[in-house]
Amino acid sequence: MQHSSSTLTLSRARYAMSAAAVLMALTAVSVANAQTPAAAPSPSNAPVAATTSAPATGKTFALVSAVGDQFQMVRQKEQVGSNLENFTRQSLTVPDQALNHAVLRGLDRAVGAEYPDSNRVFLAVRADAAIQAALPQDREALTMKRVLGLLETNPARKDWDQIIVVVPKWLMSERRGMGSKLAGIGIYVQPLGPLSEGLDEGLMSDSVEDTDRESTQSRRYVAPFFYVQVTTLDARTMKVIKSESRYDFRKIVNKESAALDVLAAFTPEQLASHVERFVETSALRAVTSQSSSVEIGTVRTLPTPPASEGKK
Repeated sequence: MQHSSSTLTLSRARYAMSAAAVLMALTAVSVANAQTPAAAPSPSNAPVAATTSAPATGKTFALVSAVGDQFQMVRQKEQVGSNLENFTRQSLTVPDQALNHAVLRGLDRAVGAEYPDSNRVFLAVRADAAIQAALPQDREALTMKRVLGLLETNPARKDWDQIIVVVPKWLMSERRGMGSKLAGIGIYVQPLGPLSEGLDEGLMSDSVEDTDRESTQSRRYVAPFFYVQVTTLDARTMKVIKSESRYDFRKIVNKESAALDVLAAFTPEQLASHVERFVETSALRAVTSQSSSVEIGTVRTLPTPPASEGKK
């Protein structure tokens, strides 16, 4: 398919406008949810923003989010050559620790549910310019090294029992309908292919969710993702208790919209709300799940089983 340069420029401009609108909406949603302990204000120049839950009598957990402030917008594009990148990518800077705070809210819920008498210390590690300038595949290790350095010199660590650290995880390959080279938190947009199964029998549709959380099939979707490494440490010895890779995503469509572009079918406010809830829920699952490598895709709605009529 041939495209004029003006058409491609217009498409990029619309995508950039959509990304900017999502960023503004995500920031607004995060501010609206800032009443949680994890979102308390802190000095702007401090590498770690720390707050604490109400005093309790049980174990003390330090919950550390170091996902940074970069939000990825990745969009599939028509392939015009086998050696060319098949995606457009844009990194958006989300202010006010919004991403870290969403992660911390999920960790807080998970630990609080399992250990209701526990104390939770919330640590939001600010983004580091040198790490952001490094190769994407190196940022996980560099971020973890920086976090460990900050923790080892923290005098409050002697009063903690365990530390749970979340850092971005980079994945080179495509995975279950998601784009390649994804890391941290973001949105993947797959705009190519039929919206409904059966429009093109030569393509395999993916399981997705509509806006009512019902399972359906589509080759086009928008997918918030949460690619992170979650590590639990013994607070006093700093030895690793366990470490898990998370590749969570949720593919969604809005079949009620008449928009031709799958991303335009959602308002920025709708997408921001989806991302906010998804990140918090994924962070919760990162603590409650027991597997070492986890993929969270769509949630299927199962039909109600028929009433038993007895064996024949």
